[in-house]
Amino acid sequence: MFRRPVIEFATRNVVTASEKDKVLNAMKTMVNLDIRRLPIVRGDKLIGIITMLDILDAIYSWISDKNTEGSLYSDIYMKSVIEIGTRSVISARPETPLGEVIALFLRHNFGSMPIVDETGRLVGIFTEWDVLKVASQLDFPHRVRDVMTRIVYVLTPYSTVMDVLEGITIYKFRRYPIVDETGKVIAMLHAKDVLRYFASDEVIEKIKQGAVEDIVSNYAINIAKSPIFVAKPNDPVIDVVKRMLEYDVGGVPVVNEEGTAVIGMVTEKTLMLLFEGSAE
Repeated sequence: MFRRPVIEFATRNVVTASEKDKVLNAMKTMVNLDIRRLPIVRGDKLIGIITMLDILDAIYSWISDKNTEGSLYSDIYMKSVIEIGTRSVISARPETPLGEVIALFLRHNFGSMPIVDETGRLVGIFTEWDVLKVASQLDFPHRVRDVMTRIVYVLTPYSTVMDVLEGITIYKFRRYPIVDETGKVIAMLHAKDVLRYFASDEVIEKIKQGAVEDIVSNYAINIAKSPIFVAKPNDPVIDVVKRMLEYDVGGVPVVNEEGTAVIGMVTEKTLMLLFEGSAE
């Protein structure tokens, strides 16, 4: 499998943004199609990429800047995607072996890789989610404890949207178990829930009115829309992978046997550890 061309495992009908598209339009597209990134094109040539995290980082930076004189709407939402996104994008060719691309993901902590032909034309994109699909086809003997991270950013029912933005930007966490006073997981918040919140018509209207403080002081649990399921350290990894695909989530909290404490997380990135040594 690892010798086969990456294009066989990639998404070919790629949704893109034009370099002149506004960030607001990109947000709406990501939310409506449940995707996390948009390659930026000029014509059919790849010139950059904008991700969900680029947008949330920009929002957090604007809110955190005490010297900002403009408005969040004009300074971020109405900017062109190329101003917020990344211009230097590492890409693969359609014939690049799958194993080589996964090895690059592991080495450089990539979350996606656009695929271009010899003329620079965008012909596909390979993402962490595609790696998850590959993993679901293999027979891994590992248990959750072998791939989980033990560093977890846990929220309470009183954590705010601003707390989440800080966690995303500063600590680079994209998924947040929300626990009650006993330590039980009562909700799951993913970064895509936060993007959906900031892209909603109600929030956009408040932003236009300058009520940014009201928006970020909202409790995070109020915007947590992701499905909940948890794993335990001894669960087979392949079962968790298949449930992640079924539930359309990129991260799962790992709890102790009693279910009273979150002790780790399994994410798309941690699951790539399964490929170490075999993808080259």
